[in-house]
Amino acid sequence: MPSIQRYSILMVAGEVSGDTHAAGVIRQLKLKNKKIKIFGMGGPQMAEAGMEVREDLTKQALIGFWEVLKHYPWIKKRFDQCVQWLEQEKPDLLFLVDYPGFNLRLAQKAKSLGIPVCYYVAPQVWAWHKSRITLIRQVVRKLLVILPFEEKFFLKEKVPAVYVGNPLLEEINFKKMSRLKAMKKYGIEGEKFPLVCVMPGSRKGEIEKIWPICVEASRLLRQKYPDAGFIVPRPASLSLDDYRGLGPEDSFFFVEAPAYDLRNICDLAWVKSGTSTLETALLKTPMTVVYKVSSLSAFLAKRFLKIPYVSLVNILAKKVLVTELLQEKATPEALLKETLNMMENPKVRKTQISGFSVIQKQLAGSAQASRKAADEIFKLLRMP
Repeated sequence: MPSIQRYSILMVAGEVSGDTHAAGVIRQLKLKNKKIKIFGMGGPQMAEAGMEVREDLTKQALIGFWEVLKHYPWIKKRFDQCVQWLEQEKPDLLFLVDYPGFNLRLAQKAKSLGIPVCYYVAPQVWAWHKSRITLIRQVVRKLLVILPFEEKFFLKEKVPAVYVGNPLLEEINFKKMSRLKAMKKYGIEGEKFPLVCVMPGSRKGEIEKIWPICVEASRLLRQKYPDAGFIVPRPASLSLDDYRGLGPEDSFFFVEAPAYDLRNICDLAWVKSGTSTLETALLKTPMTVVYKVSSLSAFLAKRFLKIPYVSLVNILAKKVLVTELLQEKATPEALLKETLNMMENPKVRKTQISGFSVIQKQLAGSAQASRKAADEIFKLLRMP
C-alpha cells in the first residue's frame, strides 16, 4: 500500500466569512490526507478545523480605502510574515481565500518563488477593479469560484476557473425550528413582534458606521410596535463593547453567530451588504440592505463600480429584489420606512421570498463546495 504524501499548504483568509469557508476545505483536506500540514493566517474556525493559525487576521478585518491606509504598518508586518514563510518553509501550495488587496500581492510573491497558487472565492472583478484580471491570470494557477456565472466570466478572460459550488449551502442549517422553541433556546422571553435580525457587519469599521443607524431605527420602530425585538448574531471577531449606545429601554438580544435557527424565524432583517445578504436570502427572511463607508471610500467605489447593485442578492437576481440603503440614503428614517413597507405590504414580502427561492435554485446542486475545492487542491498538488 503506497504511503501518504506529506504535503504542506500555506493558507491565508482575512475575514470572518473566509474563515468559515476555509474551515470547511481544511476539514475535507484532513479527511483525505491526515498528514497534510496546513499553516498560516486565518481565524478561529480554521484553527478548530485543524490548521496551525499563526496569526488571526479576522480580528482586524478592514474595509474601505481609508481604513486600510490607516492600518498599513500592521498589514505590512503580516504580509512580510507570510513572505518569510514562503521563502523559508517553501510550502507545496499557497491557498488564498478572498481578501484580494492582501492576497493578490502575496500571490505575486509566491509566483516569483515558483510556488503554485490556488485562490478560493474570486475577487469580484466583474463588479469593480477589472484591472485585476490580468494579475489573476498571471499569478493564479487555479481559481475556485462560488457563484454560478463566475466560471464562464473568468474562462472568457482566460483565467483557469472552476465552479465548485457555494459553501453557504453546506454551512447553513436549513432545518426550521418553531418560533417558540428557537426563542427559548436563546433565552428570549415574551412576545416579540416583529423580531428583527440586525447584522451590521463583522468588522469594527462597519459597526461604527452602520450600528448607530440600526439602533435609532429600532427606537423609531418600537414607537409603533412596542413589542419589537432585535437579535444580533455577534461574530467572534467582535465583543459586546463594539456595540455602543444601547440603553436599558432597548430590546436587543446578542447571540453567538451564525445562529441560523434563530435567524430562520425572524420576521425581517437589516443586513450589511456582503455574504450575510445571501445567507439571509437562503433562509428566506425578507431584508433591507444597509451599507455605509467613509466618504473617500464611497467616492472611489462609485468611480470603479461597474454594476448597478452592491448586494449579492440583487446581483444574482439581476434586479432590485431587496432595497439597498447606501451612504447618504442609509438613515434611520429610511430604514424604518422600508421596514414598515415589508411588514405591512404582503406583496413586498411575497416578491422577496419568491425571488430568494429562484436564487436558491440557481445554487442548487452545489452543496459540496468544500469537498470539490479539496479535490481541486489535490489535483494541483499532484501536478509536476
